[in-house]
Amino acid sequence: MSDRPASAAPAGDGDLHVVFRLGGRLCALPAAAVARLLGMMALSRPPGLPPLLEGMLALGGGVVPVLRPDRLFGLPERRLTPASALVVLRGEPPLALLVDELAAAVPLPPGARLPVSPGATFSDVVAAEAMLPLGPCAVLDPARLLRREEAARIEAFQRMAVARLGLAEGGAP
Repeated sequence: MSDRPASAAPAGDGDLHVVFRLGGRLCALPAAAVARLLGMMALSRPPGLPPLLEGMLALGGGVVPVLRPDRLFGLPERRLTPASALVVLRGEPPLALLVDELAAAVPLPPGARLPVSPGATFSDVVAAEAMLPLGPCAVLDPARLLRREEAARIEAFQRMAVARLGLAEGGAP
């Protein structure tokens, strides 16, 4: 799979969402929250890697933490396969999600979303459920993927990885 922007998918009525498989179920994120879709790439695994991370991805001159959402959500952990993919989210600091497989990019009309009761999922990360031709799908809220403390730990680890990369390339400590 080549590096491609999420907006390369066909348009339609409704907000475009990137759909992927994770731990045996379909999940979706708003395409506006996705910067890139990548096939599985080599990741570095520095010492002290937090358990929520699969590794660190060198991308565009920077280092992007790769989150294991299956671990975060307590889903069955899957082995990496040729279909495994990375969903790089927009924002600072950057973050990528390791998913089992990219499924589709589809428009979700507002009427296709069924609300989820507040408190029904941890940190209310599931914003809605939707019925897609592929099956039922959990629509995730990217802003609620990580709690503030988790995000701070990952960001600190990312800064450390960037500093190590600078040292490895001959930079000053």
